[in-house]
Formats: sequence, structure tokens, C-alpha cells
Amino acid sequence: MVGAGMSIRSWPRRVRDSVNQEGLGSFALRMLLRPVYRAVVFRVVPDMERPSGPAPVTTRLASEQDTTSIARLRRSYSVEAVLARLRAGEECHLYLLEDQIAGFRWVSRQRGFLEDLGLMLPLLPDEVWMYEGYVHPAYRRAGVHRAARAVFDRLCVREGIRRKLGIATLGRRPFGRKDNPFSVATIRTVRLGPMRKLWVKAYGPEAEYWRARLKELRWA
Repeated sequence: MVGAGMSIRSWPRRVRDSVNQEGLGSFALRMLLRPVYRAVVFRVVPDMERPSGPAPVTTRLASEQDTTSIARLRRSYSVEAVLARLRAGEECHLYLLEDQIAGFRWVSRQRGFLEDLGLMLPLLPDEVWMYEGYVHPAYRRAGVHRAARAVFDRLCVREGIRRKLGIATLGRRPFGRKDNPFSVATIRTVRLGPMRKLWVKAYGPEAEYWRARLKELRWA
């Protein structure tokens, strides 16, 4: 799988948000044990339509002919990895601004792959898994992601998709915070050699449902 990448400039803010959410002791322990201990926030966005951003964005599904353009847009990608994803049935929704590819979002309809944790979640027919949304730096702060998200929301409504699932780094603003309205659980894992342990803490008004549903998580 291709890497997600991370902006160095955002590290101080993410550290501060993580410490505020977890407490200094828990955050320090997680960083110290990162090779074996991982944690993410599980997010659920319900069926909805949101207002578009200011950018005149259109979207389309990527084809195999777009693999070079996608890999060039994000340096952590390789043409081979992008091609493998498309051939495996994953969807890459391209963000087009004046016919130029400004970004993309990956979508899966069969399973959710929690890559950082090494876990998989089977999806229901009315669910999709969203991951690795990206806008090239040259097009940021222009409302590209917001506009593309609104287009995708309308597509999901037309196709009867009731939930859009995904994860966020623990403490990351705003999606990785437990007080975000779409955050429903925190998932933690420890992997050391053959030993694997998984903890799920669900919260919010649908905590009981997601506590039961996330029992379907399987090691990839």
C-alpha cells in the first residue's frame, strides 16, 4: 500500500491536540511504543448533503490511464501501487479544477482497510470507506476539498449510501478528536511478534451499535 505522508509543519499542532485529548502520560506512552502500539479515531459521516466550497470543482473516477498523473501529484505514491489499487477494485475520485487534477480521494465499497493498525472491516451494502483524501499544495485554501466532498455527498445520496466510514489520527484536528460529531470510537492495537491485541472504546448516542459492529474487525 502507498504511504499517507504527513506535513512536518503540522506536527506541533497535532502534538498539542493529542496531549489535550489523551493526557500527557498516554500520549508519551503511545509515542514511545509506536512501533508496537497504534491508535486511531473511527469516524462515521451519515447520509447528508453539505454546501459546496467556492471552487468550481468537478469529479470523475480515475482510470488506469490516470496512474502516472496521480503518482506525480503525490510523491509518496508509485505508479505500480496506484495501478494495483485500481485493479483491485478500489475507486479513486479525482478532483478537477479547470480540467486540471487538483487532488483525489480513495473509496472502497467492499472493505475498510485500517492500514496503520493492520485491520480490516467488512462493509455493508449501504456503506463506503473513504481514505487518503489529498489536495495538492498549489490548490489548497481555495475550497477544493470542500467542493469535491459536496459532489461526493450528492453521489452517495443518489446511490443510497447511508454511511461514509473512515479513520483519523488520534488527536488530529478536527477529525481525530472525540468531541467531533462524527467520531464514534477509538481503536487501539498492540502488535509484538505473534502477539496481537485490539481494544475498541465506543462513545456517543450509537455507542452500543458501534461496539457490536466493530467486533467484525479482522487482522489483515
